[in-house]
Amino acid sequence: MDATTVIAASEAKAKFSELLDRASKGEGFAITLHGEEVAKLIPSRGKSLAEVQSAIADMKARRLVLSPARKSKLRLKDLVNEGRP
Repeated sequence: MDATTVIAASEAKAKFSELLDRASKGEGFAITLHGEEVAKLIPSRGKSLAEVQSAIADMKARRLVLSPARKSKLRLKDLVNEGRP
């Protein structure tokens, strides 16, 4: 996000299409109501292939820690019932 512009809710309502265009170009907005920040309008960006692959690798690594090959598999039902009488 390049910048955050503070804007009143009434102005944001009146210029919503313009704000969306500006957000798509990287600008962010803090929307205020009676002078207090109540919302943010920030650019949405998709994840890069590298970020997705990194997240998948992290999940696989955690899976190996939680359920190693030599150990019996953890089951969700067993975890739910673990503390029950």
